[in-house]
Amino acid sequence: MKEKEQVVEEVQADEMPEITDEAPEAEAVEAEAQAAEEALAEWEKRYTRLQADFENFKRRTAQEKEQLAGFVKGDVMKDLFSVLDNFERALAVPTTPETKAFLDGFVMIHQNLMAMLSKHGLAVIEAVGQPFDPNFHQAIMRVESDEYPDDTVCEVLQTGYTVDGRTVRPAMVKVVHNG
Repeated sequence: MKEKEQVVEEVQADEMPEITDEAPEAEAVEAEAQAAEEALAEWEKRYTRLQADFENFKRRTAQEKEQLAGFVKGDVMKDLFSVLDNFERALAVPTTPETKAFLDGFVMIHQNLMAMLSKHGLAVIEAVGQPFDPNFHQAIMRVESDEYPDDTVCEVLQTGYTVDGRTVRPAMVKVVHNG
């Protein structure tokens, strides 16, 4: 009978839950989960920062590319200024019946050239009658005039130009000084 009692005890012992350290395991799992969530949050922050840095990089690169293109365009336009100056000198010649057709052709070519260049950002600096601005004008002479107030441009000696709003050649001007 002892055997029977011993077997019953063994079975009862097997059926009885063993007292274990489940609480510490649950805490460890919970700590791991919390650590994983913190790591995920940190990676999300890094990802967001990297994404913002990349967007800033793209924007900055596009701006630098645009600036560089503007400088290159300005340099190419500068090479054409002597041609434009020669056109202006030719157009300033008095017209005679013999030269009228020739000068009309010059005017047409000059207008076509200016239209093409203005399409690419070139603009003439308007100076006569404007207040002197060292950003756009280079004063060569100061003259007296009853027609214009002080510090006003009264004559352009050489046309100035801007490319996309940036001065590439200031206008050489005479400025009024009634003093």
